[in-house]
Amino acid sequence: MRLKDLDMEGKVAIVTGGSQGIGRAISVALRTSGATVVIADLDEEAATALATQFAAEGSEALAVRTDVTRADQVNEMVRRTLAQFGRIDVLVNNAGGASGSNFRIGRLLSISETDWDMTMTVNLKSTFLCSQAVGRVMWERQSGSIVNMASITASIPWAGMPAYSAAKAAIVSLTRSMALELAPYIRVNALAPGLVETPRTSRNRGPEQLDQLLSNVPMQRMGQPEEIADIALYLASDVSGWITGNIVDCNGGQVWMSRDGRPEFRDAARAAPG
Repeated sequence: MRLKDLDMEGKVAIVTGGSQGIGRAISVALRTSGATVVIADLDEEAATALATQFAAEGSEALAVRTDVTRADQVNEMVRRTLAQFGRIDVLVNNAGGASGSNFRIGRLLSISETDWDMTMTVNLKSTFLCSQAVGRVMWERQSGSIVNMASITASIPWAGMPAYSAAKAAIVSLTRSMALELAPYIRVNALAPGLVETPRTSRNRGPEQLDQLLSNVPMQRMGQPEEIADIALYLASDVSGWITGNIVDCNGGQVWMSRDGRPEFRDAARAAPG
């Protein structure tokens, strides 16, 4: 049985950035498993289209235009969810990304203050705001699961992405702090994906850069959004009921290749597996 077949019937889940890429795959996985999904996204049109699709397939859903960097809009997201469904069981803090020149290689000395602040806000502050607002609801019910989105860059920083790497490392620390503070009622875990095949990946990196990055992935391919969604679903579900404070690496082994010394040793190990 695949993880997407886990029973989430009766659960209400909020997915931020839930209409595209990894977020969309997580929304679909939750819906397929029986959860009622709230798609919180800046792109209201895309969120509404996905909610409409879910409704056509026989599942309740709600699209809420939400800027997760603003407390008032996060609180409105929570209010609308409770008004329509009366509960929140799962929060997936998927919304995030990097801003502007932060994606260019070697930009530490020239990254703008605006790009730095925006990257920290859209990744770290948004995770805090959503977790605080939803966590209060979960704490009252003494039940809930929060899944944060970290990154391989949290443990293996990539040159040219200083703000993004720092923000994702902070999310790892925040996840562990949240897990301690919110136990025993609310579980908090995080995913640390590597290269995942989404439109954003193609926009932000050229073919040569992707080839170079893939050379350090033992699985020799990018991950698929659905593969990340399966892990998110597992962490959201009751099946993982004794797991909290975990950071799950899901990067095709890239995190270990990046730690494994000189390239010639890695190449030799690949050539002689026996």
